[in-house]
Amino acid sequence: MKFPQITISGKPDERGYAHGEALSSEIEATIDFYARIFKKSSAEILDLAKHFRSVIHEYNPAYCEEIEGIAAGAKIRESLWIYALNSRSEILALDVPMGANECTALCFQPTALLGQNWDWSSQLENLAVLLQIRVSENMTIQMLTEPGIIGKIGMNSRGIAACLNILLLNKPLDGVPIHIVLRSILESHTLEEAKIAVQKSGYGKASNILFGDQKGNFSYVEFAGDESFMKQCREQFMVHTNHYLVRSINPDEGDFCNSYARFRTANDKASTTRKFTIDKMKKILSDRSDSAYPIWRTYKPDTNLQEVGTVATIIMDLKEQKLHIRKGNIKYLEKDSDRTIDQNSAESIGNEFVIAFESDEKLQSALIPC
Repeated sequence: MKFPQITISGKPDERGYAHGEALSSEIEATIDFYARIFKKSSAEILDLAKHFRSVIHEYNPAYCEEIEGIAAGAKIRESLWIYALNSRSEILALDVPMGANECTALCFQPTALLGQNWDWSSQLENLAVLLQIRVSENMTIQMLTEPGIIGKIGMNSRGIAACLNILLLNKPLDGVPIHIVLRSILESHTLEEAKIAVQKSGYGKASNILFGDQKGNFSYVEFAGDESFMKQCREQFMVHTNHYLVRSINPDEGDFCNSYARFRTANDKASTTRKFTIDKMKKILSDRSDSAYPIWRTYKPDTNLQEVGTVATIIMDLKEQKLHIRKGNIKYLEKDSDRTIDQNSAESIGNEFVIAFESDEKLQSALIPC
């Protein structure tokens, strides 16, 4: 069980066109999926997308060029649908009641490991893609994303990586979309540069981003509508799920019981760790000891998303520049369900599938001339 993989390069519009052309049918399916669950008319969705197009353009016009390129490559007549995909978290927050039953993320500072389970609709499992973006001669991004979305969970060739937890908040969310912020972090050369990109994005979001570098320095930022809280991770490990930690915004009751339970389980497992290894992180992200609220989740019925569970497990070794990916959840235990993306090797090792992050020297010759 493997995710498809594409590589794009060139100017922003060229990268976008290649993305759209390679994933045209998947992009159409992703648009259809979100158009259904937004619970709005097409006119209402596109009107919201116009607002986010303006916000994204003000933040970084190059992202609009890439998004327009995606629409052109996928032959989507109305490019606003691609803006809607990239703003899907903010649009969903307006009217769709979402439970706090999504992702579990954690980092190990001593070994510079960052990982998470991406929990979402089962329909995205067969649409998600591994996207390698050659942004420039000295910057490559490798991420797991949804077709048409330009930023998500991943790492770059400078050792910067980011994970995402959606948070719930009853406030207007009309700022720079969280997936756009993720892309800006993944284009950063240093952790300080990533922090500046986060601060520049302003407010109007409800999510947590856990991000760090290959030296094992990690921070997290909780966006809470008209305010945000950025904190440095000072312990050997850090866990985040789907409730706010800096302030008591979401009580441990109702929908949030799921988030608090996973948070406690992951913390308990990590607190007994002496060796902060990849295997240990895999075990935590595969934990099902709490049968009611497991970390590694089978798909369960959901009112809005049809089924929700673990779509993928991602573990990023920032020192070694390796990204380990497992597709799906407990019902997918085939031998080939683990994959390793390795910067230095492109050979198959046993049942793992290995993909190379090429060196900067190789990238230079591969890039489309600007």
